[in-house]
Amino acid sequence: MKNKYTKKGLLSTTAVAVVILLAIAVNVWITGKNYSVDVTSNKIYSLSEQTESILKNLDKKVTVYVINNESDVTEAYKKIFKKYEKASDKLNFSYKDPELYPNFTADYVDDTENVANDSVIVKCGKKYRYISSNDYVSYSYSSDYSYTQASSLELESLLTEAINYVTEEKTPVIYTLTGHAEKQLTTSVTSSFEKDNYAVKDLNLLSEDAVPEDCEILMIYGAAKDITKEELKKIQSYMADGGKMYVFLNAGADNLERLSSLLKEYRLDIQSGIVVEGDSSRYIQSPAYLLPEIQISDVTESQYNANVYILAPSVKGIKEIETDGEEDTWTVTSLLTTSDSAYSKVDTSSSVIEKEKNDIDGPFDVATLVSDESGGRLIVTGCDNMLEESIDSNVGGANTDFVLNGINYLTQQESKISIRAKDLTEETAIVPAFSQKMTLIMTVVILPLLLLILGIGVSVSRRKL
Repeated sequence: MKNKYTKKGLLSTTAVAVVILLAIAVNVWITGKNYSVDVTSNKIYSLSEQTESILKNLDKKVTVYVINNESDVTEAYKKIFKKYEKASDKLNFSYKDPELYPNFTADYVDDTENVANDSVIVKCGKKYRYISSNDYVSYSYSSDYSYTQASSLELESLLTEAINYVTEEKTPVIYTLTGHAEKQLTTSVTSSFEKDNYAVKDLNLLSEDAVPEDCEILMIYGAAKDITKEELKKIQSYMADGGKMYVFLNAGADNLERLSSLLKEYRLDIQSGIVVEGDSSRYIQSPAYLLPEIQISDVTESQYNANVYILAPSVKGIKEIETDGEEDTWTVTSLLTTSDSAYSKVDTSSSVIEKEKNDIDGPFDVATLVSDESGGRLIVTGCDNMLEESIDSNVGGANTDFVLNGINYLTQQESKISIRAKDLTEETAIVPAFSQKMTLIMTVVILPLLLLILGIGVSVSRRKL
């Protein structure tokens, strides 16, 4: 009888020991494989679909040099770096301790003394891009500027843009038309374009025989004066050959007959006056400061799903011209729209904001995409000040994202559709280092020991029965 109970006890003890060993083995294996679950509400440590798609399709070796000792890198950044490295075998992270390699950054950065720890240099072949860790996080200020708060994590968008840049064999050129009192792109906007691997150049079309062959996008940014007959013909020829255009309309310019006639060829009718929104939920401060509705499309899908706002002050209304069944190769897609209660105030000098007799009934498009089967693409936006920093900052940079997404769509680089920064303003649980260690000891050591002791106790008690 004793042998019977002894065998049962040994079997029970062995079973408990096997379960414990299996649990430890699984823990070790998962740790070694770097498996983790991102439980943050905004998926701070997860990569976007766009980034994963880009990394999956990498066909060149890319090295990311992190300027710090690996053990000293900020833990949040290190987790994101590991996600990148895991997503592509073409991506390699190399850690350069500035104490061991004091001159390493000299070939990449002008001011080596101000290279902050955790900064990175992304390199592929001879192309490289330096990203300062000071730019990883954006901050917002209190209303009285008495304190700052971390508002968004920019690391993924910066790092993915850098990978895009160094792996591209050529840099597409955006030509901005000049000579018609156009607005100037701000330095920050131009920088955003360059980060997405675009070069920006001015174009005086009167002095050129045609739109340059290397023109990826022809941009008309808030022209206050009309184009000439010669320019019109050159632009028509460029578009007929599969060209791409991005037009920002100047809300204060109503007599641009040739530019309007050009857009009518693509079934877009530009309305006189400035749009006034009748739905109070669709504007801020003033009925002319629109919060247009984002329509689902290949251009806007990421922002539509993210439920962000676009701010468009002083808008020129756009309406689609119906073809009455006539054969037409151009497809018109609404990107941003007003409500049905919007109207265009034709007399912009009027002291009355309410709708008057000559005002034009809405709804209107605020931004429209036109595409052709032959590859021609055109985006027209009825607002030429949406990229101004004072406007864009009110919606967290969503206006710039919208324009960049459109540019990437025009150039058929949909995988580069701009990646949103991760919001950091929500409250997060902070676990002190001591608590983390205690939790680890409890789950890996103490609980298994308790189970073992319990198993032995059960075995001994059974032997006594």
